[in-house]
Amino acid sequence: YYTDQSRTFGTRVNGVGHRGLCVAQAIVALTTAMIDNANDEVGLFYLPKGAVVTGITAMSTDIDTNGSPAVVIDIGDDSDEDRLLAASTIGQAATLSSAIATTGFMYKYTADTLIKAYIKTAAATGAAGTLTVVVTYFVDPEFSTTALTATTTA
Repeated sequence: YYTDQSRTFGTRVNGVGHRGLCVAQAIVALTTAMIDNANDEVGLFYLPKGAVVTGITAMSTDIDTNGSPAVVIDIGDDSDEDRLLAASTIGQAATLSSAIATTGFMYKYTADTLIKAYIKTAAATGAAGTLTVVVTYFVDPEFSTTALTATTTA
């Protein structure tokens, strides 16, 4: 599944100056067909080359109305489906999470990359609803994820 922002010709956010904080967001209307199988996925938006992720917030309506809901959502990219949000149950009871996966915090994308929501576990009783995702990041081509070495001299 795709949204207007996730198609290859969709709008891309390119950042605001050197290390300016940027926000990418998507509000997606989910149909039951989009959540009824494990491994279903929906493209959300692109992050630009050089984007360094600092946070994520995801919110869902109740998209699994079963008494024992099962739906689990990951948010990431083709290389790591749960890079940004891992095994989230936000769709089970209409909740919100800002718990970024450790693999996603300060992760730097080296190419324009499509961010997707993945259905890790299908809904037991799927219901149409809404998924809202906001990712904060800055763009810095020179940013290095290599740790600095501390010394005792100034």
